[in-house]
Amino acid sequence: MTKYLAILRDSLREALDTKVLYFTVGLSLLTILLLGSLSFRPVPMEEQLSRATEMMTFLSDLGTQGRGPRYTVAEFEQTNPQAAAWQGDYRYVFVMSFGAAEDAQQVRKSNLITAEAIERDLAKSPWVKKVEAKELPATDPKEFRFQVRTWATENADRRDWVHEPALFFGLLPMSIFQTELNDQIIFIADYLIGTWGAGVTMLLSTIVTAFFIPNMLRKGTIDMLLAKPVYRSSLLVYKFIGGLTFMFLNTLIILAGVWLVLGLRTGVWINSLLLCVFVFTFQFAIFYSISTLMAVTTRSPIAVILVTVAAWPLLSGIGWGYRYFDARRPDLNTTDLREQRKAWHPAFYTTFDVLHFVTPRYKDFDVLTSRLIRKSLLTADSRETKETDKEYASIRWDESLIITVLFIAILLGLSCWWFATRDY
Repeated sequence: MTKYLAILRDSLREALDTKVLYFTVGLSLLTILLLGSLSFRPVPMEEQLSRATEMMTFLSDLGTQGRGPRYTVAEFEQTNPQAAAWQGDYRYVFVMSFGAAEDAQQVRKSNLITAEAIERDLAKSPWVKKVEAKELPATDPKEFRFQVRTWATENADRRDWVHEPALFFGLLPMSIFQTELNDQIIFIADYLIGTWGAGVTMLLSTIVTAFFIPNMLRKGTIDMLLAKPVYRSSLLVYKFIGGLTFMFLNTLIILAGVWLVLGLRTGVWINSLLLCVFVFTFQFAIFYSISTLMAVTTRSPIAVILVTVAAWPLLSGIGWGYRYFDARRPDLNTTDLREQRKAWHPAFYTTFDVLHFVTPRYKDFDVLTSRLIRKSLLTADSRETKETDKEYASIRWDESLIITVLFIAILLGLSCWWFATRDY
């Protein structure tokens, strides 16, 4: 243990000397502070209806050169005013106003706008338990008026309600991003942090750790290390673990910080985000095993960086390609000619199946961590969960872990063999 801590201390000292560790930690803290300044305002139902009718009017004008109907809401009322917005029962009048009575009559004959259609559209909202809509007697031949009532479900959740995000504790509202709170949390945790943030951290860590082993192999340094009673393979493995520790600490800071500030700001605690610390570190081990092999064979940090960074788009391309073709794999039992025509040439499926089988599953872990994060936010029977599970049913934890561990073990074994059999 003492030997490992000494080597780890040397690795961290190298990172501090490059000043990149300060940059990555500073970038992580800045991201955490920025996310910590986010606030999420529940958008009142009346405001949502107002924005929706304004958009409907705008789209109607685009399609009819300004001759379309005007949509408005009148006589709005929350019938249980003591309840939270997402647990509210509402009553209002939905109004369509036309420029001429003839236009209104034509739309009425087409039967496009009916009380039943309004009920079907509103029933899709996850917080709605019951909807009633009925057409009111016409007082103006140029108008349609519908009395609408909605009742919230007993388990209506704040996460399903539309919220408006704002930066700097509400000073910079971002009304353009008004959407369900759950969608905003998924975007931050899964896409912003889990995909792009993890990718940037991995790239920077790859560049920083590329110097660890070549520096150890410099004349003078390697002579001093080999003079100690330490097996060469042990020395290299300790150095490898030191690089992984560097990535682990960086990832822990950003993910633990995001978990904390998102939990405090939204009341939603994404505990699975903390598990992703180990997954992202394991993903980095793929690239660090490549880096280690290149380091002992070339002793050049530049060669290590070039090859390791080049491996990132290569493995990403294989992962994306496999996911694309696997999701569109033809059903051999189908008799639908249209579906058969959509299928790609079998060579594409075979190529990516083989490449996916023999290479580490870097992009598979993106899918698996995405599922992990979403399990904290979505129910197992939600439409989005079912679609994701169906589309990526072939991507599993056990297979991805076994293939990737074998890849890392083979490259690390080759590195240890090379290091142990060469003169330095």
